Amino acid sequence: MNQTRIFTERQGNSMDYVEAASALGEAIKESPEFIAWQNAELALLQDEKGQELINDFKDLQRKIVNGSRDNMDKDELEKIRDTLMDKQKELNEYEITKNYFDGKKGFEDMMRTINDIIQHFITGDSGCGGSCATCGGCH
Repeated sequence: MNQTRIFTERQGNSMDYVEAASALGEAIKESPEFIAWQNAELALLQDEKGQELINDFKDLQRKIVNGSRDNMDKDELEKIRDTLMDKQKELNEYEITKNYFDGKKGFEDMMRTINDIIQHFITGDSGCGGSCATCGGCH
C-alpha cells in the first residue's frame, strides 16, 4: 500500500494536497534540473581528481576553523586562506566539479521557485522584492 493511501485512510478524508505533493515530487524527480544535478553528482563521484579537489578544499576549511579557534599565527592562517582561495578557483575551473556546482545551483533555484509559489498560495505573498534580477517569473 502506498504512503499516500495509508495517510489518506488514517485521516479518514480526501487528501488532495497529499496527491498533489506526490505528483510534485514525481515531477521534480523527472525535471531536467534534478536529472542534470544527479548526472553531475554521479560523474563527480566517479572522478578521482574531482574528489581530491573537494577533499583538499574541505581540509583547508577545517584548518582555517581549527587555526582560528586555536589562535594560529595570523600569517600562517592567511597563507591557508590564500591556498583555500586557489583551491576554490581550481574547483570552479575543473569541468567535473563546475558541472556539479552548476547542476546543484540549478536544482536549488528550481526548488526555491517551487517553494515561493507554494508560499504565495498559502499566504498570498508573492515573495517578490520588486527586482526582476532575483525573480523566477511572475505568478
